[in-house]
Amino acid sequence: MKKITLLLGALFLVAVASAQNMKAFISHKAYCTSNMQPYIEFTFIVGGNTVAYAPNEYGKYQADVEVLVEVAHGDTVVKALHYILASDEFSDSTRSNKPDFADIQNLPVSNGEYFLNFFLKDRNSDSVELRYIDQIVVNFPDDKISSSRISLYENMIQTIGSGLYSRYGYDLPPLYYSYVKEEQSMLPFALEVYNTPAIIGKGHYLKAKCYIENFENKMVALPNQIITKFLEPSDVVVILDQFGIYQLPSGNFNVVVELFNDRDSLLLVNKTFFQRSNPSVHLDISQYDAVNIEGTFASAITDRKVLEENIRSLYPISTNIEKEFFDTRMKQIPTDQLQRFFYSFWLARNPNDPESAWNKYNKMVGYVQERFGSVQVKGYKTDRGRVYLQYGQPNDIKEVPFDPVTMPYEIWHYYYLDDQPNVKFVFYDPSLVGNDYELIHSNKYGERHEPNWKYLMVRKIQVQRDLYDTNPDDYFGGDLDGDWKYH
Repeated sequence: MKKITLLLGALFLVAVASAQNMKAFISHKAYCTSNMQPYIEFTFIVGGNTVAYAPNEYGKYQADVEVLVEVAHGDTVVKALHYILASDEFSDSTRSNKPDFADIQNLPVSNGEYFLNFFLKDRNSDSVELRYIDQIVVNFPDDKISSSRISLYENMIQTIGSGLYSRYGYDLPPLYYSYVKEEQSMLPFALEVYNTPAIIGKGHYLKAKCYIENFENKMVALPNQIITKFLEPSDVVVILDQFGIYQLPSGNFNVVVELFNDRDSLLLVNKTFFQRSNPSVHLDISQYDAVNIEGTFASAITDRKVLEENIRSLYPISTNIEKEFFDTRMKQIPTDQLQRFFYSFWLARNPNDPESAWNKYNKMVGYVQERFGSVQVKGYKTDRGRVYLQYGQPNDIKEVPFDPVTMPYEIWHYYYLDDQPNVKFVFYDPSLVGNDYELIHSNKYGERHEPNWKYLMVRKIQVQRDLYDTNPDDYFGGDLDGDWKYH
């Protein structure tokens, strides 16, 4: 069966897909030329060992993948990209370690919102065609400063000659998985900014502040790796640098670029998500040894069980390194050190009034316990409780406790969340009893994304006849699709 999976934090940007044996990685980003002509850059990489090879006209074995991309505005295809992506040639078709092969193609478009329909076919195999649908917004106005999305790379090596990944004078292989492995100690990034001379004028300069923030709490993750750059305006300003990430722990992060004019007015903020694996880095509890908590709200919590429970309730808004500390080492830490950690946690989030920040959060913990918790499960440990504490109260909640075909479900709608519009979370109750709804799908960057969530929510087993249709059969009395679209 064909399977399409969107990577965490890369919704609408990167897809990993497979059609029977063929596996391919697809990414797309919008850029602009110096004369303000927008274009979409498509990157394809095909698993070298996942496609069939056949003799070519020179007697060598080669794989051929037919690539078709339709750019549609509404129901009308306005642009298309159609060509053959070929692998390297091999004398021996049985070679087991055939390398992946890739290509980058650009397609000029106008500003607008588009659906992208991808079709990839292994021409030497009768396997099912790979299909994938995505969306993109292209918006580079003439009267404003705009930018591409931030691109992340595996490494950054000065170019010798030209190659597929040559850009800005360097070879920059993309970070396809939005995932940084433990052995990667540097994280290169690039951002293009457009139309600055027309907006800020000659004789002025731009200041870019670049840093890595924790995805959960938006705090700077590596204070010693904040990069500041001063730039001259030009038709295309390229912000290119790299972070040293040796001490960046495992977790979810954003690369952030803030752009200012020379009067320190903020012009734009751009973020992109990535995940990091670095299990050798742990929370250093000794960093809090010099913190004075005398007379604070933290020093007043002397009951060890209460203190530990208060700290556990921070789980939804904590970083991965803090969560690892709660799970594995908190029991061994003396009470006074835990008190200093607890106080420092809130001091970092609200230096002016850490106590009121804790009281406000603790009130929310009480609410999610009353609304979503039970004797068996704390409210902050439930999916709905975690989302509420992490992102706040949604703008709209659609509750459907009974539906003729689906499990009970709720759809939470945030009009705007973390620079992302129209964010939704779908929770359902597969047990049909109790109050512990599970998160099954969201379009939020970094959250669970399940393309077939509608099928998984039906009460009876329903065979998915069309592999590319993610909607279950119509049924009388239910409105799951409408609830998703309009709530």
